[in-house]
Amino acid sequence: MQSDRIVVPYYLVLRTGCPPYVLNADRHVLRREASLLLRAFARARGMSTSIADDSWNDFSGSESISHLERAEVRAYALIHGAESEHQLRLLATL
Repeated sequence: MQSDRIVVPYYLVLRTGCPPYVLNADRHVLRREASLLLRAFARARGMSTSIADDSWNDFSGSESISHLERAEVRAYALIHGAESEHQLRLLATL
């Protein structure tokens, strides 16, 4: 997909008391909801990741996630880098 970095969900972020965040490759919010299928996919096939490092600062600041809370947020990387165009299109529909 030409614009996969913009439209394909790369991350699913689960935060207690808030709807989940679906983010693109640049960690910009695509939507503040996640289907049950996307959640199941993330738990089964995604890689657990932390949002405590510097690369997550912009997202955490824009969503007012404190440094303490960042350690408790669950996040999943949905893309591993070897996905086909077809797989990316399917993921974008979840």
